[in-house]
Amino acid sequence: MTRRIEAGLEILSHRPAGRAAPTPLLFVHGAFAGAWCWDAYFLPWFAERGYAAHAVSLRGHGGSYGQDTIHGWSIQDYTDDVVTVLQSMERPPVLIGHSMGGFVVQHCLAEAEAAGAVLMASVPPNGLAGPSLSLAVWNPSAAFNIGSVQAMGGDWGSPSVMQDALFSTHMHRQTAFEFLAKMGPESTRAMMDMFAGDLSEIDMRMSVPIQVLGAADDELIPSAFVRATARRVGVEPHVLDDMGHLMMLDTGWAHAAESLLDWLHRNGL
Repeated sequence: MTRRIEAGLEILSHRPAGRAAPTPLLFVHGAFAGAWCWDAYFLPWFAERGYAAHAVSLRGHGGSYGQDTIHGWSIQDYTDDVVTVLQSMERPPVLIGHSMGGFVVQHCLAEAEAAGAVLMASVPPNGLAGPSLSLAVWNPSAAFNIGSVQAMGGDWGSPSVMQDALFSTHMHRQTAFEFLAKMGPESTRAMMDMFAGDLSEIDMRMSVPIQVLGAADDELIPSAFVRATARRVGVEPHVLDDMGHLMMLDTGWAHAAESLLDWLHRNGL
């Protein structure tokens, strides 16, 4: 693994030992996370299968700049970060965005050239209002924990509640807590952008291939919203069983990676 800082942004990379596939991969994390969430499993796994795999920490996250002013960063700022990294690469990559990162990737498709896009448990094009209402109804404790962290900062009030909300029932508790401990704050402005924002004016039916992945046990972005996103971009969704919201870190992460790899191969990427 290599780590570099470009335009103030942390980029983690794994490269294959031999000749690389023609299309690189650029992974974009979700709220409260950083490039580290992809480095745990996905980056080395895809490098072993011939892909140059990169992950960026958006400003205010991970090892990137802007920690002290994180609450002022917007979704457009995050989009600018991804476009900056994308345009520095030798070839247009496939953009893989998780949750908030999927919302950012949707913006990027309208602003820069990409070889394809994968939306993993993504905030849907019309924003967070629907999923947030669903969470408040079906898991009010998790909604309260997320709101408290967003409003006051600090650690999750109840890691066990957040484990149940973010992971499948198969996830080992200690491993889940270790990942949760790495989570940081999220921009209040960006969160509001996702509530108020609406991508309905953006033509998401791009000429590039798009995959929409969901998790059957996801309480933050339930499968109904995954299917709505897939309809919006004109593809069939793929919802994985026994998987929680943090698909790249759950015990079944390899199933998500294999689904993505199969899609890459089927699209010649």
